[in-house]
Amino acid sequence: MKTQKPFNHFKGIIYGISSDGRISRGQFEEMKLWCQAHKGLCQESPFKEFFDEVKSILDGGTVTSEELDEMKAILKKYESELSVSETVESRIQMLQGICYGILADEQINKYEIYVLKKWLEENKTMLGLSPFKEMHAILTDVMEDGQVDIKEEKELKKYFLEILKLEV
Repeated sequence: MKTQKPFNHFKGIIYGISSDGRISRGQFEEMKLWCQAHKGLCQESPFKEFFDEVKSILDGGTVTSEELDEMKAILKKYESELSVSETVESRIQMLQGICYGILADEQINKYEIYVLKKWLEENKTMLGLSPFKEMHAILTDVMEDGQVDIKEEKELKKYFLEILKLEV
């Protein structure tokens, strides 16, 4: 299904953006870029309806935390029709989206790392597989002292960019 990957990426973007409770201009722009990149898939239902609902929120010019919650509800509403979330591929797509969402504001903080680590642990069936296993190990090391220092942030950004290059 050609809409599964963009749907899973957007789901991850929203998860990554909402992980620290703040929505930066860069994160808002990331959501707008996603819409521009996937406008061509809007000929078919139910992606068209999903896209229209998301775009109507983004057309407001900003996204509040309430609207972010609304987007999560929209994702949940369309998930069974647009994604098969139990596959390794769909989980990697979601992970890529989370990385996009976290990187969108060009900063990585401990809240984002905590939420990503928690997501990995909630998907424990994937923890024995690459790249989930490596990601979890890196996040565990980073969070050992409860902070993300400049060196760790650089390493995380580099690793997240490697995740984004994976073909799935």
